[in-house]
Amino acid sequence: MTPDLRTTAAAAYAGAVAHLSRVQQDNGAFAGEVVWNPMLPCQYVILCHILGHAIPEARKARIRRALELQVRPDGGWGMHPDSPSYLFHTTLGYVALRLLGESPDDPLLADAKAWIEQHGGVWAIPTWGRIWLAMLGLYPWSSVQPLIPELWLMPDASPLHPRRLYCHMRLIYLGLSFVYGHRFVAPMDHTLAALRNELYPEGYDERRFARHVDDIAATDLFEAPSPGLRRAFAAMRRLERFTPKALRRRALARALEHIGFEHRSTGFVCLSPVNGMLFCLALHISDPRHPDLRKALAGLEYWFWEDDTQGLRIAGARSDIWDTAFLVQALAEWPESECARTIVADACRWLPTAQIQEEIVGGAAHYRSPAYGGWGFANEHHPWPVSDCTAEAAEALLRADFAGLCDDAGRLQRGRVLAALEFILRRQNDDGGFGSYEARRGSMALRRYNPAEIYGNCMLEYSYTECTGSCVRALAWIARSLGDDVGEDLAGRIRKSVKAGQQFLLGQQHESGAWLGFWGVNGTYGTMFATSGLLASGLGRSHPAIVRACRWLVETQRDDGGWGESYVGMLQNRPVALPDHVPSTATQTAWALLTLLEAAPHERAVIDRGIAMLAARQLPDGRWPDELATGVFFNTAVLDYVLYRQIFPAWALARYLHVTA
Repeated sequence: MTPDLRTTAAAAYAGAVAHLSRVQQDNGAFAGEVVWNPMLPCQYVILCHILGHAIPEARKARIRRALELQVRPDGGWGMHPDSPSYLFHTTLGYVALRLLGESPDDPLLADAKAWIEQHGGVWAIPTWGRIWLAMLGLYPWSSVQPLIPELWLMPDASPLHPRRLYCHMRLIYLGLSFVYGHRFVAPMDHTLAALRNELYPEGYDERRFARHVDDIAATDLFEAPSPGLRRAFAAMRRLERFTPKALRRRALARALEHIGFEHRSTGFVCLSPVNGMLFCLALHISDPRHPDLRKALAGLEYWFWEDDTQGLRIAGARSDIWDTAFLVQALAEWPESECARTIVADACRWLPTAQIQEEIVGGAAHYRSPAYGGWGFANEHHPWPVSDCTAEAAEALLRADFAGLCDDAGRLQRGRVLAALEFILRRQNDDGGFGSYEARRGSMALRRYNPAEIYGNCMLEYSYTECTGSCVRALAWIARSLGDDVGEDLAGRIRKSVKAGQQFLLGQQHESGAWLGFWGVNGTYGTMFATSGLLASGLGRSHPAIVRACRWLVETQRDDGGWGESYVGMLQNRPVALPDHVPSTATQTAWALLTLLEAAPHERAVIDRGIAMLAARQLPDGRWPDELATGVFFNTAVLDYVLYRQIFPAWALARYLHVTA
């Protein structure tokens, strides 16, 4: 470290703080867009067509604008901007544009249609795509894998009850099973009839669909249906012929009851827009004049990001609490300016308002885990709390309070801290790791019965490295904040939980020395959380696991001074560096620096090169430029957290200034 570099780092940090002050919301929160792919806007178009809900012309233009910006060079659309084209997304894109009134001769549609034809047509589209097409009469229900609603009538103790699934999959299955159980098909109209001819120029032959019933396009397939799942589908298809109509009606009624609860308990925003749109369809199918349908449609707007430049996007998640919690922790490490202190104080006044302060009435009957004391991923209007969101929010407030940065409105009282503690402890799995929304409920054998062929590891709650690191670290901070008042019984529970989390993390270290991420790309992300959690659990910097992790980071620093990993590593279950010609990312560089500054501050030359890279990459207005997306879920679904490349570099600079002070 040289005086010049420290001066440069201080100037970069001041610029970052100034920029962050300009994007802070009036309520004190930070809310960055979580950019995904065009799947959701396309499904929204299909939903509106089925419901007869007119889309304003300005919004139609924005949907097209987003599709124009996200199309791949080969004419298709992919899972994310850096992925190859998928049949699923390309087909939905083509159908949506036609339903918006675009001509099949339009170059955007003509290229998409050519891509579909070059890849064998629509026959082998994945299951979720088949269902959306089937609702339009563009795929026969007889060739859709059976997602039967009768499973909702099984005893709760059954190992196959849907309650055992990961909550996102559980609610998606809830909506899909309702639609499938009705075999709903929208009335055929001129556009749909034309689409049949365009998608199937060789003819809409149901016998050919039957020959492809178990086929999934190679462009889309990530996790092939297991032999057991294929046998289960075949058995259900045979048994469905003998399903009593009364039983089906009971199953559909039970599913609709669960859907109604999800609407009421979330103020109609639902867990995500994926299940939110399916639930709108369910209401329409049950009654086109359903009194809740208007509110359900309005609830979808919660997930929309819309402007004339980037078009209309529908985020798979909002991240207000997540972003704000990280930002508070970042600036609390070096609050040496009035601007930084003001940002933290304002954020701390908002963050407690997003903690869930009362239990969700009736939640247990609808398979909701206790929510009291938790924070979610989104904001105060989204009552689906998460383990690591709670951990990061609680730690952020405790860190800010410890640093004297928050007033009474931002200070968690003892009861609120205890509520967060109990919430976190309930998310720990038997293996010592922590789940996200819930502790795991089902046997790991269920992971082999994944009907969503384009995603992986999506059937169950797992024990996640990142969640475990966050929760262990927060438990240590909570124990510190409670001090001698914690009581021996509670102190013992905390020690036991931290020890179990520590052992889980030690067992998850990859042979490279990194910890692989599940929610971020990849080793730099997982390693940041695992290392901080292990240090908080009591391990020293000289522990072999910590040393191996830091050695991996040192060895993977790139020629430009930064770090950069490819999303391909999420597909191969190992760290994969970006190609040499692709620059490192500011986000992944910051993750690596945060780890080294905490665990190996003696690696000064490596750290200095990384800090210099961040400072050099920063724009004059204090921002870091757009770069490759670094968020992910279910292996294949890469997400661009827009604020990551602003918050984490600022945090790395803050820690650098603190460590070198």
